[in-house]
Amino acid sequence: METARIPLQHPRLEALGLGKQYQGQWLFHSWNVVLEIGQGLALTGPNGSGKSTLLQCLGGLIRPDSGTLTWGGQEDPYPACSLAAPYLELPTEYTLDELVRFHFAINPITPGLDPFLHLKQSGLDPQSTRRLKHYSSGMIQKVKLTLALVTDAPLLLLDEPHSHLDRQAQTWFQELLARVMPHRVCVMASNDPQEYQQCAQSFQLG
Repeated sequence: METARIPLQHPRLEALGLGKQYQGQWLFHSWNVVLEIGQGLALTGPNGSGKSTLLQCLGGLIRPDSGTLTWGGQEDPYPACSLAAPYLELPTEYTLDELVRFHFAINPITPGLDPFLHLKQSGLDPQSTRRLKHYSSGMIQKVKLTLALVTDAPLLLLDEPHSHLDRQAQTWFQELLARVMPHRVCVMASNDPQEYQQCAQSFQLG
């Protein structure tokens, strides 16, 4: 996750002719999109179609093999982004309180949001002395989502955010997402319409 918001008069994410190869085959090619602040895009498609790869390309976490990606008309630097994904590792030797304080010592908090409050609303106890290595998959997912959603970054990347969440936790996530969506460009990799219900646009790969 990056640490600073880029001040832009007309912030928008624009991909032109974006392409990425894997083992000599194009996962996607000549792909175009324009996303303004407040807009959401769902990337759908079967496993192995390139959803996670395209998601990471849009955040500047993976360089595409062709095309250009600009933020507010600038190719470099990429916008600050926050990410929640299955492949994102957390330092599991930390307690929840230690992790949250460490994360937000180097990343800005969205004004008006309290990470500890939203963790409590998810069903977690921020004051627990339990190490994250003893958390269940669902608990870890709530932590990842809280950090990503509460971080003040203009680009929000979510890869299968409902993973390991029960119905109550999914409702909690969707309500928090609705609060931050108006101030973000949101890109989500998902095949579940309930998961990406707040994304007005979708694109199917594969």
